[in-house]
Amino acid sequence: MAAKTPSSSVDIKDLTFFALFSLTFGSMMGSGVFDIPQNIANRSGAIAVVLHWFIVAAGMIALAWSFVYISNKRPDIKSGIYGYAKFGFGDYVGFTSAWGYYLNALLGNASYLIYIFATLGNFFPIFGHGTTAGATFPSFLCESLLIWITIALIVRGVEEASLVNIMITTVKLVALATLIIVFIYGFKWSIFKENMSTTDPHLGSMLEQIKATMLVTVWDFLGIEAACIYAIYAKSMKDVGKATMLAVVIVLLIDTALSCLPFGIMPTASVQALSTPSTAGVMASVVGPMSANFIRFAVLICVVGALLAWCMLATNILFLAAKDGTMPKFLTVVNKKNVPVTAAIMAGGTLQIMMIFAYFSQAVYLNMIMIATSLVLVPYLLAAMFSVKLIIQEKKIYYYELIKGSLSVTYAIWMIYAGGIKYLAISTLMYVLGLPFFFKARKEESRKIFENKFEIGLFLVIVTVAAGCGYAWYANLVEF
Repeated sequence: MAAKTPSSSVDIKDLTFFALFSLTFGSMMGSGVFDIPQNIANRSGAIAVVLHWFIVAAGMIALAWSFVYISNKRPDIKSGIYGYAKFGFGDYVGFTSAWGYYLNALLGNASYLIYIFATLGNFFPIFGHGTTAGATFPSFLCESLLIWITIALIVRGVEEASLVNIMITTVKLVALATLIIVFIYGFKWSIFKENMSTTDPHLGSMLEQIKATMLVTVWDFLGIEAACIYAIYAKSMKDVGKATMLAVVIVLLIDTALSCLPFGIMPTASVQALSTPSTAGVMASVVGPMSANFIRFAVLICVVGALLAWCMLATNILFLAAKDGTMPKFLTVVNKKNVPVTAAIMAGGTLQIMMIFAYFSQAVYLNMIMIATSLVLVPYLLAAMFSVKLIIQEKKIYYYELIKGSLSVTYAIWMIYAGGIKYLAISTLMYVLGLPFFFKARKEESRKIFENKFEIGLFLVIVTVAAGCGYAWYANLVEF
């Protein structure tokens, strides 16, 4: 049973089109874009890389279209990806979507924090190098400090934080444009043709190579929904759709260029051997080794921007879910700037716990990044399914829209498959951790915990799978 749309809203409507675009673009453009040449070449040959981008372009544009279609058809839903799950499929489904998205945002931020200080380790040995990069005690202290600086900036106001994000996005766009221009300058068609005609049997079949490449690009596109989550603050709902689509197209062009152009600059084996960040190695081969520092600076700008954007998203998803009773009421408390301050503090506290866990158990933490991807792909699938549901509910079905909606659902399922079913199963452990918040919210609303048999069944599946995964993990029956 779909939930009713809440009538409550916030008073501020500060976010312009470019602010919404900056949030979406900044959420997607993190550290991954600067490592995309080696990460992709290490899994696929040049032919598979090129073919893979046709699939990704079709799938991501279809997924972005789903968000745009929903925002146009249901402008009353201003809670973004969480609202699409809740109003489409019920309160408990909405909660699992919100909780999974919240944890994904913070797990991604944990990786960004480590990446920032691992990069700074190239200049300051105190932050570590090689296997200790970003994992030293001074790194941990500085990572913790950066968490609370970011939270303090958010607490000062959504508009102020978005202005900082706009400035970071502007610098980021200039840096990435410079990188692409250098790659185009160094591109040689003869090298590209040779790489296209070379196959490596060790990489597997063409289908296996394309699937492996998807694992890289799934992470690079997380954040596609950012504008939809901040629709509640948008000056115009039309800007939400435009910002989403423009950000997706620009990210597609940038990622495609940075992953394909290196095959026209150096042999495939050389691209595969590049060190992190691999774009620095490609640029150094064109304009000299000193350019590597330019890339490292650009990495820091991108990752700090992504850190801010994802902290804002984590805070807002808690607030939106609490505002309509899916999360506890204490998360609706706002300050004089109309910022959900308790939600921001909870997000900062959760991220701090993750960093403590990462510091003492880094090997397990790295696998948690894969779980983070699985956590966010489920909300994507639910949003795509909701768009198809809206299409079917129309008095007259437009088959062109139905095809696009079906493509977005198919692509969302494909991303979950490519991301790893094992990690999707493990992510149920993290869903269980959020259940006390859901139970508390239902008690505050004086409502039954579950509205129907479907929600009870879903709950039992999640708990059963979580219990099985937890036992397998504890007994070392499966290596996670």
